[in-house]
Amino acid sequence: MITVTGCILAFLSGCAPTATMGDGRFPITPNDDPTDTSSTTATISILSQSQLADQSDSNILQAAILFSNAGEISQSSELLSLINPDNLTDDLFVEYSHLAAELNVMLRQWLEALSWFKQPRYQDLSLALAKPTILRSLRLQSAAHYALGNVESGLILVMDIALLTTEKAERLQVHNSIWRQLNQQPYAFLQNSPNHENRTFAGWLSLAALARNYQTNQNAKREQFEAWRLRWKSHPAALWPPLPLSKKLGNGKTPSQVALLLPLLNEYEVPSHRFIDGFMVAYYELLDQFGDLFTDPNSDLPSLRIYDTSQQSVESAYNTAVVDGADMVIGPMRQSAVDALLAQSALPVPTISLNRSDKTSQQQPENLFQFGLSPTDEMIQIADRAWRHDMRKLVVIAPDSGWGSRATEFFRQHWTNKGGTIVATVPYGPSVNDFTTRLKKPLQIDLSEDRGVQLKRFINSRIEFSARRRQDVDLVVMLGYPVKARQIKPALDFLYASDIPVYSTSHIYNGVEQAGPNRDLSGVEFVAMPWTLPGSQATELQPDERLHIVYRQFYAMGYDAFLLHRNIEQLGHKQSIPLFGATGMLSLSEGIIRRQGKWAQFRRGKVGEIQP
Repeated sequence: MITVTGCILAFLSGCAPTATMGDGRFPITPNDDPTDTSSTTATISILSQSQLADQSDSNILQAAILFSNAGEISQSSELLSLINPDNLTDDLFVEYSHLAAELNVMLRQWLEALSWFKQPRYQDLSLALAKPTILRSLRLQSAAHYALGNVESGLILVMDIALLTTEKAERLQVHNSIWRQLNQQPYAFLQNSPNHENRTFAGWLSLAALARNYQTNQNAKREQFEAWRLRWKSHPAALWPPLPLSKKLGNGKTPSQVALLLPLLNEYEVPSHRFIDGFMVAYYELLDQFGDLFTDPNSDLPSLRIYDTSQQSVESAYNTAVVDGADMVIGPMRQSAVDALLAQSALPVPTISLNRSDKTSQQQPENLFQFGLSPTDEMIQIADRAWRHDMRKLVVIAPDSGWGSRATEFFRQHWTNKGGTIVATVPYGPSVNDFTTRLKKPLQIDLSEDRGVQLKRFINSRIEFSARRRQDVDLVVMLGYPVKARQIKPALDFLYASDIPVYSTSHIYNGVEQAGPNRDLSGVEFVAMPWTLPGSQATELQPDERLHIVYRQFYAMGYDAFLLHRNIEQLGHKQSIPLFGATGMLSLSEGIIRRQGKWAQFRRGKVGEIQP
């Protein structure tokens, strides 16, 4: 690399640009395709024919810019390390600082990225920067703050970007970005508006809280938004509202009669009734809103009918519901019943199923929207997060059950398709309590112990030996309910694997704080349903704490089914944003309602939200 660097410097000594563009960057055309290294290779080939002539810091900076635009991050960083910033002019120093921050952002070195903007010289120069350069600085700082979990700081910087943006289309785009970010925040965060010193930020928070409160009441949300605009006449969001508020996504029409198709007997009796409990909580919340707004509830509140699918086919129950006047069907719950609906060419009314079919290759009929508690979406989140953090070799520990096997197989296919490796899979049954013995082989502790025995036999029987685990595991994916998880994590710690990160799904936490027992899960990071995290919901859900976690999740699912049926038309538009549900951020894609959970971590037995 030293030889190449010398050639680069020689080449640039005779061709370094002398002027900058309006955004503070030098006029070098970036390579839009990061996989295309031909431009870099060609450049190095040309440069290698030159002789080292000038090693000035400005020339090194030009080389660093060239490599950065070609996607060669490590080479660009190496060149930057050779620069003495004291030798740069003010314009070049600003460019140097911005490029260094950009490289840190690309390498996920967030604190280092922010440090470049705290330099005394940069802060002095920032007072006189051109607007395009200021925008570049704000974008870099906001990205770093978001990644560090400083959401408020990141949002305020983006709001500053919006104020500096003069083009209406660009400003609307920034406002839509602000709105999407606010839409993902817990309700407690949005409640900070009344006394916030930044009035622009306070106005955005107030508006986002309003929208969250009226997620199931589109007409009331529009009315409340107009009232908000009267109070905040000069606020940027009042002058240029984000798209979900400024444009009707659908005509706002809601069902007048909803049919619930549920199996009310046998093994589905408890989950069905817990689902109804959650559904009715959302129903009565909407009824209370009508009372608060002095509105006639009969004008927009649906009538409900429940049809038992335990002793009749789903086709029979469905047809009866439609004949009875249902203009929205919610159900069925059994996967086999969902498969029966999938066999139809079309459904007469919008239908939200309460399970998702495994038949992904089958064409979905019009009007069917599949919703469920399948762990598929959470397994994708785990895989994507692991990949972003450069984890490639994993161990998967999962229950030897229907859902555990399906989740493991789906994850295996998804992970290997990304290019990752699963070095071991460890299934376990309900009777397994000693996970230390079960985990020795996949962690190769047994091989280490065998080597220790051989050493003692052939060298010295009194030699002290400590077993070691395999060193090529980047992550453990642990699936299971709390009782088993509290046994697995201590076993990993005992087997010298306490330093390996552990990810899990929402099954690991039932929303009940148990600081004592959950200390055994300290360090575990998991995909959490928002309702289990304090402060997430406008109204905290309170299912019976004595219920198994599965039934508590069905309660939350019922709550979300009510939310979905009031917004299904809006979710179908490209401009829509996800709904902040109890089970996750809910979005619609190709007839499938996707759930994106929050990330949380056990710390000293307590659960707290963390950055993705």
